Amino acid sequence: MQKRLAHSKIPTYVGIYNSLYADITSGVYPENESLPGEVALAEKYNVSRNTLRQALAILCEDGLIVRAQGRGTIVAPRKETPIGGKLLNPMTHFAKEKVDSVEIQYNYGPPTDIARVNLKLEKGDLVLASDALYHQNETIIGYSFTQIPTALFNELDVDITREDAVEQLVTQLIFEHAQFWHATVKLVYANEMEASHLQIPEGTPLLLLEALLYDGGCAPFARAKFYFRPEYYRLQFKL
Repeated sequence: MQKRLAHSKIPTYVGIYNSLYADITSGVYPENESLPGEVALAEKYNVSRNTLRQALAILCEDGLIVRAQGRGTIVAPRKETPIGGKLLNPMTHFAKEKVDSVEIQYNYGPPTDIARVNLKLEKGDLVLASDALYHQNETIIGYSFTQIPTALFNELDVDITREDAVEQLVTQLIFEHAQFWHATVKLVYANEMEASHLQIPEGTPLLLLEALLYDGGCAPFARAKFYFRPEYYRLQFKL
């Protein structure tokens, strides 16, 4: 299997995402109430509307907001439904045909607020954030985004000086280490970022599997989002 690794910059929308996440979870924007319009939000947070839209798209995928016809964007009620079961990397496990290469970009930085809360991290902690593109021949069939605290490296004996260490961690080791998951599956439509990664038109339907991975001590240690092009995947679970 071919592997390509490259450093990448932290996206510009992360800052506005964090600000909106904090305001939503602290009650500035109450559950089941409409968010202000895009113009008002862009002015309040001093960002471009394009950057705001990217942050809103990710918040929508994370289940914090929903688009409601006739009501605009609504703050979603917060609830979590856990499911169990042993599962290896879904990007390769559920592919209808064998994945033959993976392209990974990654960076190290502070956790986003949602990662800090879900992974029980401190603001001074560092995480590895990675984007992995899964290929069949020349076609990108799926994409995953993963956040892993660097504190986990010692526990998993990951030697990041090795060329293939990040790839192995993101595509194999975290799944072997997981004892159970909290996961949701939903239908989403590719936003600008996802369309760029997958080289598909914006608005293309995708299946999104979002998960927190837990170790044997019931502690969350990784947060992952898996985007599947439905024509290349069949999601089947035995729980």
